[in-house]
Amino acid sequence: MDFEGRLDQMVNPLFYRIENNWYYVTTSNALEDLSTNGQKISYLVPFWLGVTEAGDLVDQSDAATMTLARQLNLPILAIVHNYASREFGPLIHRLLTNENLRHTLILNILNTLISKGFYGVNIDFEFVPPEDRPYMTTFMAELYRTLKPYRLLVTISVPPELKDDPSHPFSGAFDYPALSRHSDAVYVLAYDEHVAEPGPIASIGFVRQVMSYAMSVIPRFKLRLGIAVYGRDWPVGENVLPRELSYAEAINLAAQHNVTPRYDEEAQELTYSYVENGVTHVVWFEDVRSFLVRLNYAVQQGIPGIAVWRLGLEDPRIWNLFQQKTRDTRITVCFRKRTCRTNN
Repeated sequence: MDFEGRLDQMVNPLFYRIENNWYYVTTSNALEDLSTNGQKISYLVPFWLGVTEAGDLVDQSDAATMTLARQLNLPILAIVHNYASREFGPLIHRLLTNENLRHTLILNILNTLISKGFYGVNIDFEFVPPEDRPYMTTFMAELYRTLKPYRLLVTISVPPELKDDPSHPFSGAFDYPALSRHSDAVYVLAYDEHVAEPGPIASIGFVRQVMSYAMSVIPRFKLRLGIAVYGRDWPVGENVLPRELSYAEAINLAAQHNVTPRYDEEAQELTYSYVENGVTHVVWFEDVRSFLVRLNYAVQQGIPGIAVWRLGLEDPRIWNLFQQKTRDTRITVCFRKRTCRTNN
């Protein structure tokens, strides 16, 4: 029997209890995916609130998504971000190091969460200068103290680390143990192992190394394993960044070039190569099989939840691994009254 035929037999009943969180970017494809599978999601984590130099927030929320989330009784943890761009490193430096701007941003986050009826926040600051490490921690401590009286969830997405290296240009600003003290959950993004050069998105060996360090310094109950469900296409020798692919795009691209993806047993990911206009391309991508390996790892390690980047990119067979979530129908009423915070 092939993998497809054995999939139902490989579902662990513990998968049904894991916190199943999905990052979200507003697209028609993602909205359709949410409509189909939203009942199996614990928290929706949308890329919606961008910061400005004045400490304000650019609201990129989508009315159709919010309406659907309410219909599904699906709690939202809105991402506050600095646009995931290196050029916004100086912007986040100013916001973190200036006390007045930092407090303005925190109050704007609080007011936005309350006015929008969001369940909480996910902080996703990238390209934070490593010298701003103490200010990053201070920001999270002040945010936590401000939001917790309103019973709002405070979560943070952090880049992968194999060890604590305060000088690292990408992850040095993120002090795992300190940040975990001021967060309800820490989403460890255990992927992007290869970006500039071809290679696995997140080999299982890399995932184990990242999470081994994270588990040594962060309480297990606060950890969420970040899982990728996308792929990348590298043009070899072209000195350009790879193109991001959804699972469907990766499969279609292989068919167009009449190649068969190969499952790499060491990395536990799919890969193939093809030639176009004289240029060799190397593709690595995730599917339900690679996802299952990482999900099993989380369960085996007692990690209570996952955070998946992102809805609409995944192999649709992934949803066969999960059951519909049973939600407390009072969740919206509880939020408005800021009383009970039940979520299954």
